[in-house]
Amino acid sequence: MGMNRGQIDRGGNYVCAAQAGDSAMEQTQLVAITTVGTGVLSAAGMLAGLIVRTGPVGAYADTLDTANNLMLAAPFLSPGDAFEFVVQNGVAEANTVAVAEGAELVGTTAIAASLVRRYLLTVFANRTRQTFNAVTTNANAVLTGLTQAECDLLQPGQGVSGTGISSGTNVLSVNSVLGTVTLTANATATSAPTAAITFFPRYSVRGLFSATA
Repeated sequence: MGMNRGQIDRGGNYVCAAQAGDSAMEQTQLVAITTVGTGVLSAAGMLAGLIVRTGPVGAYADTLDTANNLMLAAPFLSPGDAFEFVVQNGVAEANTVAVAEGAELVGTTAIAASLVRRYLLTVFANRTRQTFNAVTTNANAVLTGLTQAECDLLQPGQGVSGTGISSGTNVLSVNSVLGTVTLTANATATSAPTAAITFFPRYSVRGLFSATA
C-alpha cells in the first residue's frame, strides 16, 4: 500500500487524492435493530451504511427517522448532498417502510422477506426544526409577522406544518428584511391573530434495487 494514503470520512475531516498503489478504506458500519414490532430506521443506522433488521415474527413496518434527527446527527450535510445505505431484512416477513416528519419515499421501498434493499438518501433542506408564530391569510401563500432573526433560521425547501397549512407544503422563499415566508401552497385559514407554524428539514429516500442477502 502506498505511503501517502488519504483518509476520507463522513465528517469530511481530511480528503486526499489517491496515489499509485493506494486502496480505498471501506467505512460502512453495521447497526442492528431487533425491535419485535415496528422499529425506526435511525439516523445513526442510515449514516453507518448498513442496517440489519431482526426481531419481528410477522409482516411489519419500519419508520424512517425524522429529518431533524438526521440533521442533528450529521450537521455537515447540505441541500443536494446524497448517500446510499442498505437495509438487510433478516426476517422471513415483508418490511414496509413508512415516513416520519420531513422524510419522503420515492419508488419501491418495501423489503421482501429475507432480502436486502439499497437506498439513496438525498437532502432537500438541512436547517433544523423551528416553530414560530406567524400570520396566515386564507388563500394566500405568504406568511407574515416573522422577525428577521427568525427568517434567518429558515431556508427554501423546508417543510411547513401548522393550522391552516396543507400537508406537503414547503418553503418557496424567505425575505428576512420584510419578515415574510412564501409557501408552495396557499394557506387554508386566516390566523387570529397568529398561528404556531413549524418549519422542518427534509430528505427523500429512493429505493434503488433489492437482492438476496
